[in-house]
Amino acid sequence: MPVTTNFMVTAHIRNLDYWQWAPEVDVIANDHYLDHRLGDPVTELSFAADLTRGLAGGAPWLLMEQATGAVNWQPHNLAKAPGELTRNSLTHVARGADAVCFFQWRASLQGSEKFHSALVPHAGTDTELWREVVALGATLDRLVDVAGTRVVADAAIIFSWEAWWAGDGESRPSHSVEYLGQMHAAYTALHRLGVTVDVVAPDADLGRYRLVVVPTLYLVNDADAANLSDYVANGGHAVVTFFSGIVDEDDRVRPGGYPGAFRELLGIRVEEFSPLLPGRQVGLDSGAAAGLWTERLHLDGATAVARYLDGPLPGFPAITRNSFGRGTAWYLATALDSDALREVMRTATQAAHVTALGPESDGSIEVVRRADATHSYLFIINHGHSTIEIAASGRELVTDVAVDRIVRVPAGAVRVIREDTAA
Repeated sequence: MPVTTNFMVTAHIRNLDYWQWAPEVDVIANDHYLDHRLGDPVTELSFAADLTRGLAGGAPWLLMEQATGAVNWQPHNLAKAPGELTRNSLTHVARGADAVCFFQWRASLQGSEKFHSALVPHAGTDTELWREVVALGATLDRLVDVAGTRVVADAAIIFSWEAWWAGDGESRPSHSVEYLGQMHAAYTALHRLGVTVDVVAPDADLGRYRLVVVPTLYLVNDADAANLSDYVANGGHAVVTFFSGIVDEDDRVRPGGYPGAFRELLGIRVEEFSPLLPGRQVGLDSGAAAGLWTERLHLDGATAVARYLDGPLPGFPAITRNSFGRGTAWYLATALDSDALREVMRTATQAAHVTALGPESDGSIEVVRRADATHSYLFIINHGHSTIEIAASGRELVTDVAVDRIVRVPAGAVRVIREDTAA
């Protein structure tokens, strides 16, 4: 019999290394609840879905639990706005889920979870929540042919629970460096550029991607470090951020200068970390602003793209680029602000010829494609407050209308186009 269990791939749970567990189940399944303790819970939902798909090796997966509305365990348990239940559900589907399920069927009348939302609320079926649940079911019926297709992505971001645990341990130069924060900063930059990414393990087959982003991979073993170096040598493009490659799998520092495992790949040598106090910023000669972290970095074959103007290390390189084999490796030696980070990612994605399906946005517009050998499906999710227009042709399945060149997506709506030709 096939076996599964409900993983909890979400920002607030880090107890288990799911890369180790995933091979032991036949179907990858996840629980996900919007976390309003985060600054951008909608982008975290997309990240969690992409990481769950990574655990499935790119195959479809199952959303075993989500909430129709509010949960009962956050400091502020916010109800979902009209249409938000549908957008959340179809974001998971867009990013690889072949089914979406809920906790719970009927809202409990007693016990610790009695104010956790459900398919049937305490007020019964004469409610907007119940009607949206029924409408979602009808929409999923119209999307049945999407099942079995896979998400199309030509960029990846490397995620490691072991690097998270080790990097956030007690013995680090600055307690302001939080692995998940740097991971989400890199993911958000790509997300807002309209780029779909796979979230993969350090030992993944990277050859299928045009760009691989490596945020704060503090702990990495020799084989996984070689995996990235070989990928770039064979023509790939990589962006590596600070505090990467520092220790081996036993949390032993790699001597000879940071970033240890990636010195040759990046063409640099760092002799000392120079973290910044909270709230302190430095300027770069590119016009960018940065904070949190600087490094006494020397070029060893790489080219300086930007240097510090001030702070503890004026004149030292802050952003570098290195030709390695047939590929290119970028290094970010500081925590760029969101605009500057997006600009670097824009340059890197363009150099790597990464396809952005959606327009640049504040994260309110998501465009993702699922496809198989014969059909492709373009998901457009509009979390914003204005109607948008996206180039597409085919049959729009949510409203069951033909689309000729342009589809209009109202504020708060989702559209899924079965495209005329496969991707």
